[in-house]
Amino acid sequence: MSPVHTPREVAEEFFARMEDDRRETVGELFAADAVITVPGARFDGPDAADALLEHLAPRYDWAAKRFDRWIETDTEVVSIGTLYGVDGDGEEFSGVRYVDVYEVEDGRIRRVDIWNDLAVDGVV
Repeated sequence: MSPVHTPREVAEEFFARMEDDRRETVGELFAADAVITVPGARFDGPDAADALLEHLAPRYDWAAKRFDRWIETDTEVVSIGTLYGVDGDGEEFSGVRYVDVYEVEDGRIRRVDIWNDLAVDGVV
């Protein structure tokens, strides 16, 4: 893994890995006691990232993000934008709002809270 330092760099590395052939390595970016929340689910501990991937697998063929803005502090970063992709039924979607809040300590994600309108927009 390339060294990443700021919370935004860690979040951007997470996004990049989720969208390419390094998806199975996202767990390297998380602390052993990480907590991940998404609409309707929570994952914690050393296997949180793997549990997240398992949770997402049947929902999308693929999904990606368009970043509208970032809000940063020394230990947190908020990413705001829209999601697009193909759902588990093969239907394209776009323009779905999201907000992700990352807490990063020592270059590792300690907590991420993910909010989005996928259910409201009928994607999942």
